[in-house]
Amino acid sequence: MRLSLYYLGIPLLALCACQGGMNKEMRDYAATADSTSFSNDITKLNSASRKRVKSADVRCRVSNVFQATSRMEQLVTRLGGIVVESNLQNESVQHFRVPYSADSVKDVQLYTPTANLTLKVPVEHLDSVVYSLTATAGYIDYRVVKDQDMTLKYLANALKNEHQEKQEAQLSKVTPAKKGTTLDVVEYKDQKADMAIDRQMDNLVILDDVAYSTFTVQLFQPQVTDEQVVINPDRVTRAGFGTELLVALRNGAEIFRNILLFFIQLWPFLLAGALGWLAYRKLLLRKN
Repeated sequence: MRLSLYYLGIPLLALCACQGGMNKEMRDYAATADSTSFSNDITKLNSASRKRVKSADVRCRVSNVFQATSRMEQLVTRLGGIVVESNLQNESVQHFRVPYSADSVKDVQLYTPTANLTLKVPVEHLDSVVYSLTATAGYIDYRVVKDQDMTLKYLANALKNEHQEKQEAQLSKVTPAKKGTTLDVVEYKDQKADMAIDRQMDNLVILDDVAYSTFTVQLFQPQVTDEQVVINPDRVTRAGFGTELLVALRNGAEIFRNILLFFIQLWPFLLAGALGWLAYRKLLLRKN
């Protein structure tokens, strides 16, 4: 029993050391996720204390994908946001080759440049960023702006954690019954702590989404042609005239040999046909 308590004490000491090493700013920031007090009346729909999460999703056509992408990234960075993801690629549409000269061909490729961006924008600048993009777009495939109210979810997580703290404080004053092992008690407390931490992290995510909106952008432009004159591989790899002449003679001899061997293999049928023809001629002469 002493040995098991010894091994259980090691992780607890490590946890206490980690908590002691956490600075005051981190503790204060984590405590905001469990706050049930609001500066304004949350019964009003447009209250400043409500946890409203705004997001936008736009897919549009622009004249130049690279320039539009660079402009969007610079604008978001200048407004205090960040570029979470920026993916530019060319989607191939068609590829073919056409004769150009005696020993070269023109390689023509049709492709569509596309870009996929995920941006985190300060919520107060979301509308201006969306307008800046849509105002320069040549064609808007779709534009979706969402405003989700996460106040009740945030409040539910905070109330659950507050209730759990009060419950643990009350249970600590009561003499525990002699049921279950020490390991069971530690596992039960760990599960409760994990649930409280998960709810706290959910609230921190909500607070982060309230302050910074997620803006998803898909850009594309009309098809672009890429033309290059390259060496004709058929001309470069083709053998000389003398070599091709010898190969042609050899191939002709192979064909003639195969045909001759084929008819030789049919000699029983040819012999039967010849005998039949002679018999028919004799019968015909006797009748005449």
